[in-house]
Amino acid sequence: MSESHIEHPVRVFFYALGSVVIFAIMNILAKMAVAECSVAQIIFFRNAFAFIPILWLIKHTGGWNLLKTKNHLGHFWRGIVGIVSMSCFFISFAMLPMANATSIHFASPLILTILAIPLLGEQVGRARWTAVIVGLCGVLFMLKPETGGDAEHLTGSLVALAAAFLAAFAMIFVRKLGRTEHAMTIVFYFSLYGTIMGALAMIFMWNPIGPLTLFLLIMTGLLGGVGQTFLTYAYASAPASYVAPFSYFAMVIAILADILVWGIWPDWRIYVGCPVIIGSGLFIVYRESLKKKSVTVRANVYGLPPASPTERDEKENSI
Repeated sequence: MSESHIEHPVRVFFYALGSVVIFAIMNILAKMAVAECSVAQIIFFRNAFAFIPILWLIKHTGGWNLLKTKNHLGHFWRGIVGIVSMSCFFISFAMLPMANATSIHFASPLILTILAIPLLGEQVGRARWTAVIVGLCGVLFMLKPETGGDAEHLTGSLVALAAAFLAAFAMIFVRKLGRTEHAMTIVFYFSLYGTIMGALAMIFMWNPIGPLTLFLLIMTGLLGGVGQTFLTYAYASAPASYVAPFSYFAMVIAILADILVWGIWPDWRIYVGCPVIIGSGLFIVYRESLKKKSVTVRANVYGLPPASPTERDEKENSI
């Protein structure tokens, strides 16, 4: 099968890499903020201020008609699962070095592969099953189950793993919604439900915050929205098999942040487990790119060159 054509590979490179860098900086700011504020406050600001770039993108792509939907229930459940996943991810920041939380979260594509079998009817062959099992072994290796002062690390690792599991579950909803809904419609309602749920939770989980933490929270939201914009442009302009591998660059940023910001050198298990997880994930992306059936592309779905990654309605071949 010939590869899908990419109109502007350099531009897509900067969109994809830019989204990874922006999201990584957002996570650094969230980890700094979580020392003073509650997770509910982070969730609220992360979603409320993300509306600024998201609404700009909606206005300049499909217009306000993109806000119309007949599947509010689907958006609601996608929002619930996604926000709980995001909350677990931020909670893990308070308990783990950033590199640990980030590397465990990379298990999400592996878990998605498993969940897609019963929930989406997708077929997974021995090669991808092997990649999933090897990758999950890498995750278990980094959980540090031994006793003796590592209780908080183990708890934080399990919380991060829960975030990865729920993120994979949220992507199941996204895949189903993507069959009928525009990508920006999904992004808008996720931010809307995240803002509402964060606001409600803040009633019971409000912590007084200073000007610096308020600044960090606002920037978390703005960067989250800009990062989502970059990522949307990247996926609109190139196949997922080209864009997805860039996400692993976040691991480099996480390690540098631990060293430069918090003075923490990664545990030796990171150097062993993380490459295993990343290698497994990249192998799955590679196998996806070798599918015999070409993926149907919906022209100009984002008002950009056609290459929508959400049009995967065809049943996957056994790989």
